[in-house]
Amino acid sequence: MSRSLLTRAKDAALQKAIRAFLKPKLQRYGELKDFTLDTAAKRVTARVLLHGESTPLAVTEAHYRLERDSGQWFVVIYGIKTSKPWVQHLLEDYFPQLRFKVPEIVRALIS
Repeated sequence: MSRSLLTRAKDAALQKAIRAFLKPKLQRYGELKDFTLDTAAKRVTARVLLHGESTPLAVTEAHYRLERDSGQWFVVIYGIKTSKPWVQHLLEDYFPQLRFKVPEIVRALIS
């Protein structure tokens, strides 16, 4: 029980930090409404209200893995499922994986 409580606390703290990181990066495109992270399943979900859209884009499932390359850590997001077909097709056709550099402290929290 304490392990699961610790994991949930870690996920909650990390979610808050990621939301703060993503908010300014997404402002050009819309507003991050919800974001959840499950480090045990290595999965994220989100809702983003895109500019010009009346309903939020739901990211219902996105898996992640960590990779090390030349001494740098990266998080790779893959298997993304979205609620809007045009976004889903765009991801499948051009962005099947999204790769972002992450600081060591973040890597330690999400691994």
